[in-house]
Parts: sequence; structure tokens; C-alpha cells
Amino acid sequence: MLSRLKTLAMVVLVVAGCVAAAPAKADPVETVNMTFLSGATFSGTVTFAPGYSEPEAVTGILTGYQYGTIGYAGSGSDVIDWVWEEGFNYSTTPDVFSTWLMDGPVDDYSAFTNYIGFTYNYSGAPSLTFDSNPADGYPGYVNNAINGNGDFDPLVSGSIGSSVTPEPGTFLLLGSGLLGFAGMVRRRIGSRV
Repeated sequence: MLSRLKTLAMVVLVVAGCVAAAPAKADPVETVNMTFLSGATFSGTVTFAPGYSEPEAVTGILTGYQYGTIGYAGSGSDVIDWVWEEGFNYSTTPDVFSTWLMDGPVDDYSAFTNYIGFTYNYSGAPSLTFDSNPADGYPGYVNNAINGNGDFDPLVSGSIGSSVTPEPGTFLLLGSGLLGFAGMVRRRIGSRV
């Protein structure tokens, strides 16, 4: 009787792991690196909606792009930590999304200083590329809200690469499977003795 209860407990654990894994899918997170004509760089991560159809969040540092009294001083750094108008796409081309990655207080549309244009093509997702069709918005650039378009600094190179984000349900499923397997091995060894 005890043996059957143990087997039933293992089956319940495996089924629970499978059920928990389904809704626990994490949104994709990708590393983004950009180098601009001035020599400024951006390095960070962008969290995308499922299918990469839009960016939902950003965390990164813009380096070497600090506004000075006569333009950009080429030093300093700035935290980039929010996406302008989440869900609003400035591109009209299918499979291309265009928006800005911003600094300043999150979602304070009057208090930001630096912003990065971010236009990418997700037709080959999960492989993403910067989109270079000017009709969609520039593939990437830095600009400054104080000094306006006079300081437009275009992207000269960049990459959008994979940053693996484990799904919580995957760990639960793996753990329950390993426990079940260990229980089966222990049971078989115990029955031989």
C-alpha cells in the first residue's frame, strides 16, 4: 500500500510540474549594444513581448554622451530605463517596430534628457536585426531633448543578441522529473534487495 502511495505522489508531482510550466513562460530578453557616430555607446537588455512584436522594458547605460554647454562633451553616462509609449509603433512596415528608449523618471514625458531611437525587424525572430529603411525610422540614434535635432547622432554599429532567461516553470518541471526518476531508481534498487 505504501509503495502505491509513493508512486501516486510521484505521478501527482510530475503532473503538477507540467501544469505549472505552461503559464510560466518568460518574455524574451535580449542584449542590445549600440555604437554611435560620436563614439557614444549603449549597452543593456531589452525585454520584448512574446513574438518580439514590441519592446516592453529596457535597462542599460548610455556612455560618452553627456550634454555640455557647447554640445556633447563625450563623457559621462546616463541610465536608460523606460520605453516611450509602450505598445505604440512609429513604423508602418510589417514586422518592424520603432520607438525610443529613454532616460529620466519612468514615463515622465516632460523630464527626460537623452533618448535612443530603436527600430528593429523581427520577421526572423528570435533573430532580430536593426531596420535600416528610413521610412520606418532610423535603425538607431541618440538625441538630446534640450538641444533638439541638431545633435542627432546616428548608429554606426550594433547587435541584438540572445540573453537566456530561464522560465520558472522549466525549473519546476525539471526538478519534478528528476525527483520522479530518483524515486523510480530507488524503488527498483530496493526491490532487488
